[in-house]
Amino acid sequence: MQGAAMTDSQKPDVSDLLPETDLAPTAALLEAQIAVGAALSAGAVEPAGLDEGIADLLVRLSQRPSGLRGVDLARQLMTNPTRISRIVDRAESRGLVRRSADPRDRRAQILHLTPAGEEALLDYAPRMMQVLKQVVFEEFTAKELQSLVALLNRLRDAAEGMTRHRLPTEKQESGE
Repeated sequence: MQGAAMTDSQKPDVSDLLPETDLAPTAALLEAQIAVGAALSAGAVEPAGLDEGIADLLVRLSQRPSGLRGVDLARQLMTNPTRISRIVDRAESRGLVRRSADPRDRRAQILHLTPAGEEALLDYAPRMMQVLKQVVFEEFTAKELQSLVALLNRLRDAAEGMTRHRLPTEKQESGE
């Protein structure tokens, strides 16, 4: 009886398909990410007059004084280049970042902080660090933070391994 509808007695119980004990680690991770994001937004992003995308962009560019290609930023954030382009457009319209040609690939652009972007970051960074101090650094010992970072990196690596085939490679992005 291939294709026959299951009777109620044959249907699996949803709670068996999604056991709470198996979902608990992921739920806790996502809830923590949302809570930390909300704390950062209320305590640092909004008071600095930024949005989350621009704040993240400024922080990432501050870590790369030589600049960062949009496609590399998209890969870091595991998002598509179109979303990154919109964030960069907003930041560029405010004078916070500038684009320059990539000397290694004339089709690509490198993103840089402008002096106005550095000023915005000087306003945002202390606020961000104060929130992180309260939410993260005061809640965990140095050893716990080290373990947490290692565990989260393992989780990220496992997830990236599953999604890597969906993310464009540099060669695909540049049309090679």
